Amino acid sequence: MTLEQLYFLAGIVSSLAVIASLVFVGFQLRHSANQQRIATAVSYYDFFRDHMKTLEEASLVDLFLLGLERGPETFEPAERTKLNVFYTMLTRGYQVMHYQARKKVFEEDFWHHTQNHFRDHLASKYYQGFWLARRHHFPPGFRKLVDELIEAGPTAPLLEMAS
Repeated sequence: MTLEQLYFLAGIVSSLAVIASLVFVGFQLRHSANQQRIATAVSYYDFFRDHMKTLEEASLVDLFLLGLERGPETFEPAERTKLNVFYTMLTRGYQVMHYQARKKVFEEDFWHHTQNHFRDHLASKYYQGFWLARRHHFPPGFRKLVDELIEAGPTAPLLEMAS
């Protein structure tokens, strides 16, 4: 075998090695993206669980239920503070999800169903008053999303169950 033939053979082998390493990197990236999607779904569950856990306090449940039909102006300052903290936590959680959706961290279907849940909360009279007073604390893209979801209305009454 001549030196020239060895040179071409070495070129072919190195090209194959580059292709193999690129395929490996592609598999690693796909695996990493899938792991990120799983972690995001788990973090959404944690957010949802923590959100529901705050409602274990009986007085907050009563305020939450009153807020479905009444605006903020009908509540005492201490009651407004409790509900404002509750809805700030809720809204910040959905803001994080919105950011992750824009970065395509998870599938579109997951984000669609997440928005449906948020829309149901947005039908609360208290939340709508809260949002008008606090929306300037959030980035423009998220404000636009929340405004659109409020306008669209709930996907179902928050407390009704299908029979």
